[in-house]
Amino acid sequence: MDILICGTAAAEGWPALFCHCQPCAEARSRGGKDIRSRSAYAVGESIRIDFGPDSNHHSFAHQLPYERLTHLLMSHSHADHFSPVEFGYRRKGFSQIPEGNLLHIYGNDRVRQKLVEAVGENLDAVYALFHPIEVWQPVQLTDGVTAIAVPAEHDRSELCVNWLLEQRGRRFLQGHDTGVWTDETFDRLAQFPMDSVALDCTYGGLPPGTGHMSCQQVVDVAERLRGSGALKPGAQVIATHFSHNGGWLHDEMIRFFAPHNIEVAHDGMRLSL
Repeated sequence: MDILICGTAAAEGWPALFCHCQPCAEARSRGGKDIRSRSAYAVGESIRIDFGPDSNHHSFAHQLPYERLTHLLMSHSHADHFSPVEFGYRRKGFSQIPEGNLLHIYGNDRVRQKLVEAVGENLDAVYALFHPIEVWQPVQLTDGVTAIAVPAEHDRSELCVNWLLEQRGRRFLQGHDTGVWTDETFDRLAQFPMDSVALDCTYGGLPPGTGHMSCQQVVDVAERLRGSGALKPGAQVIATHFSHNGGWLHDEMIRFFAPHNIEVAHDGMRLSL
């Protein structure tokens, strides 16, 4: 399973568009891995997790052929993860799409509502088909990939999920936009020993919070996953989804996480499982 981490920032991006705080100024100065777009993942050429406002940039930066995209897994409807207006450009006159080449979109009720508001009820006109999600129910995608929606602790006004992907016995969990999972979720994850997990680190060096996680919470969650058997021996743990409000830039986070055997994601990071 080939996974590309397209973006690694929280809602504002990093540096944030209008911000003059020290971490944003330092990121502009350092460049490289400290320049972060909004979070999303590409799994091969046909599967993507989330489709936010930086999706077009991702296609250029990482040479992603969206004309081959067939399955879109949405974590939730927040604007930094879902930009439904873009799907209007799948209409005739904007794009040439072969008949029958459908984009299957999996999401909650709010995702569907925003999609319809943006492109209309007739999803056939944008060559799309919407599928409501159910937590813990396997969904068969292309290339032998199975996706499972895991309940996230993010925004209680809608069903927010993390996506657990499996291909030929190898498993990856997209774990951003969640706080610390419930005991029930930890117990269920132990039934799916994972090879790699990317964990939310929005708060960075700030104290622990809810809805997202801090660096210390990432360490604590990783240890709990290891202890429960949810991670295979030697499994890869990655911190991602960073906000400039957290303060620590890429090198500072590497120094914090190194003793805990946790990697720090950057835009364009590739995983081969």
